[in-house]
Amino acid sequence: MFGSLYFSEVAGYVPCVYCWYQRILMYPLVAILTVGLLRRDKGLAAYVLPFSLLGIGVSTYHYLLQKTQLFDSSAVCQVGVPCTSIWINWFDFVTIPFLALTAFLIITGLTLIALQAGEPDSSEPVPGGRVWLPVVAAILLGLVIVGVYGLLNRPTATVQTFSELSVVETAAQHATSANLPANLDGAALYQSACAVCHGQEMEGVAGLGSALQRNETISRQSDDELLTFIRQGLAANHPTNASGVSMPPSAGQPNLTDAEILAVVQHLRTNQAIN
Repeated sequence: MFGSLYFSEVAGYVPCVYCWYQRILMYPLVAILTVGLLRRDKGLAAYVLPFSLLGIGVSTYHYLLQKTQLFDSSAVCQVGVPCTSIWINWFDFVTIPFLALTAFLIITGLTLIALQAGEPDSSEPVPGGRVWLPVVAAILLGLVIVGVYGLLNRPTATVQTFSELSVVETAAQHATSANLPANLDGAALYQSACAVCHGQEMEGVAGLGSALQRNETISRQSDDELLTFIRQGLAANHPTNASGVSMPPSAGQPNLTDAEILAVVQHLRTNQAIN
């Protein structure tokens, strides 16, 4: 729970529809498990398993949407942030739905073990005294850790601006705008990877992405600078981010090649010329 709140409230990663479904199934378990364990409710497994099993299903489906081509584009949520957007990609396989799936699997496994062992045992006396103190302390500690981490990772005034972002020095290894494959459709790539947040006509979407029409930054930066910027993404609290929403690295599509991103860049430049 704290992890997902950090991603959305501190890091600025906007939850997609399936992320919200997983939260709906995960968050109640915090209260259900806490109260059930403190009261040693013998029926606790019956309260927990419907949530955790459904959570496994939703998380698995979401992860497969992100990492495989098993489902066609009609299966992907079309409102708000695309459900295929990958905000984190640790070790090239750990994404946010993977973390949720891991949590649901652990909860389900331990609940089944407890059910088999006949725990919790409601015949034992309910503990008295200040039993809530450890729970409250754990919650407060989690909030403090998230808050401190967010403050320590908040950019300062000395952070480089967009125009000062370092450029990858290995430009020769990347595709260039002069030798892009003819079959790359920058407009189609923009629609699939960028339009949900920046608008079908690059007009911007409130609460998701800024407008890219008549954008001075696009006109001012070189192809390599824009390629580097898109690859790096932009934090929600970065001084140059006017939208207040994070831009995920590689637009949340880590499988995009340099050539495909540069095709999008050329599409953006064409739009600047038209507008």
